[in-house]
Amino acid sequence: MTSAVIIFLLFWLFGFIAMFAVYSPLTNKYLQTLDFKVYMLPFPYILLFAAIGGIGGYLVAGNRDFIEPLNMLRLCLPLILAGAIYLMSLVEGGKWLFSVMVACCVAAAVYIQPLGGGNPFVQLPEIYFRTLLILFGTLFCLFYYIMNSTLQALIIPSAMTLFGLCILSGLGAAPLWTALSSAVLLGALLAYLSINFHGAKIDMDNGACTALAFLIFNLLIMHIGEYSFPSCLIFSSVFWAELIFAVWHKFTITRAGSLQENTNYYLAGTKYSFHVLALNILKICTVNLFLGWFQLFSSNQYSLFIISLAIVLWLNCALGKQENEPQTLKEINHEFVKDLKQNIAEAKEILTQTRQKDKK
Repeated sequence: MTSAVIIFLLFWLFGFIAMFAVYSPLTNKYLQTLDFKVYMLPFPYILLFAAIGGIGGYLVAGNRDFIEPLNMLRLCLPLILAGAIYLMSLVEGGKWLFSVMVACCVAAAVYIQPLGGGNPFVQLPEIYFRTLLILFGTLFCLFYYIMNSTLQALIIPSAMTLFGLCILSGLGAAPLWTALSSAVLLGALLAYLSINFHGAKIDMDNGACTALAFLIFNLLIMHIGEYSFPSCLIFSSVFWAELIFAVWHKFTITRAGSLQENTNYYLAGTKYSFHVLALNILKICTVNLFLGWFQLFSSNQYSLFIISLAIVLWLNCALGKQENEPQTLKEINHEFVKDLKQNIAEAKEILTQTRQKDKK
């Protein structure tokens, strides 16, 4: 166990130091010259380190503690597909052909994953389960750009999802390869965040967000046959909560702007400093991670995901609607309970008035 932790830290440090050493000079050069070059785009370096982490993790850990053995197809094809998605985004952008390609890449990533005995949803026919996964992954990848309202809103939930996978591995609920592969990608993302913490010097474009989401999605579905997939679903709750709110807010409240401009994190980003925003997103993601880890000890494979989605949606809304400095989670909880009691009292009063009118 101690050796595994040391190896994990070495992989994480490699990802962080390598990304910082490679990308920091590029951003400094851009700030000095304001002359943008293609090689200054951040995602190719993130993908490179993700590939190094995946292959390096396989060389170190191999198939150790995998229920469904990891083969070279499951290891290499998603990395190639992520690169293809990003290259296609540079050519096609948000056109329909790009969406079709993303759906095809997601389908390929899903169908190379063996379900095995670790599949938690054995009651669903395989074709239905895989179809749901393809729909889940396609929406996840195509709409992940809504998290890019600020760099903190994009990187912190992504990094915490990867960290959650690392902890699953530490608890023995996921293979060691998961922790090592996630650690390098986690380090690279945190290095990119540290370089751009007070404002993105070179933004992640929508295509990069889609490709990054594909890498994360692939790491999540690698655990379909490992008994830990329900926890992986919960780790993605932050994104789904933001997407649900953005769709509702855009089409029922503002009726204007893009989905990204209707997210809670975008609204919070217009009010708070980078530091305050990052700290509160981190708190929300931490709550979500604990729910994901708790899922390991739950016999129900469905309800906790719905509960976690509701909790994260509530916390995100509390962050997005505040006009002053964000409250602590205890203060948010107190306000929520107070509002709930008030709503119940108002409902009782309306019901009583209705009954009295009916008697008359």
